[in-house]
Order: sequence, then C-alpha cells, then structure tokens
Amino acid sequence: MSVHIDRAIADFLRTSHTCLLFVHREIRRLEDTAAGLASGYGWPSLAVGRELGDALLAEKSQRRSRAVRRWMSARLGEMAPGPVLCTGIDLLFEPALSLDPLRLFRDAGRNTRLVVAWPGTYLDDVLAYAVPDHAHYRTWRKPNVSITTLT
Repeated sequence: MSVHIDRAIADFLRTSHTCLLFVHREIRRLEDTAAGLASGYGWPSLAVGRELGDALLAEKSQRRSRAVRRWMSARLGEMAPGPVLCTGIDLLFEPALSLDPLRLFRDAGRNTRLVVAWPGTYLDDVLAYAVPDHAHYRTWRKPNVSITTLT
C-alpha cells in the first residue's frame, strides 16, 4: 500500500466516520487497492453486485429496492464491526432499483464500518459515480463521508 492510502486508513480508523470511499475511474485500480487492503489489513470483503444479484433473483421487480436495503443491512450486519471492504458496487446504480447508493453505504456504516471501492471521481466537493458519458452517471455535492482519491 502507498503512504497516501495508509494515511487515509489511519485517519479513518481514528475518527468516528463510518464510511470511507476510495475513488478512482479505473475499476482495475480499485480492485488492486481492495485486494491490497484485504491482505494487508485482514479485512473481510463483500462483492456487493455478485452477492446482491443472487439475492435479487428471487424477488419480484417491484420489491427489489426494499430487498436491497434489507439485504445490505443483514449482510453487512453479519460482518460487523468491520471495516468491511465493499467492491463491485455497480448494481446499486441500476435505475430500475431507484436507490441512493451513497445513502445505503452511509446507513449501513452506522452498524458496520465500511471501506468502499467507488468507481468515479471526487473533485471540488462533488462525488461522481462513473463518467458523464455513462448511462448511470450520478453526482453528490458534499457527500459527508471520508473520501480518498487514488492516484
């Protein structure tokens, strides 16, 4: 891990923040960082999209949004107190689910500290998911979580 990442982790662990986002545009860079954190710190990892996708298969489409919130709370509760590394979060941005993924992570972080690999950017207090040309592009101004932009 780099000094930058280690410092961000140390700061996060010293504060009362419940959620830390590692932000970068490249999925591969996020995956490498998450793998390094899992091996370096021994934290459990949750491949959100893969596990959630399996859980949603049994749900009717109109109940999937509520099912996501229940699943996140239950699954991350099993992994408390954390930190838990959350990767592969793309499914949470599916428009048909009508979710606010950042809020999901903030809420879940109240019970289990989270470190999230977030594909996107953070610039001038604006957190973005994906890039402007992406169909699921979203932004949040002053997101009220700890954020570290990977270099």
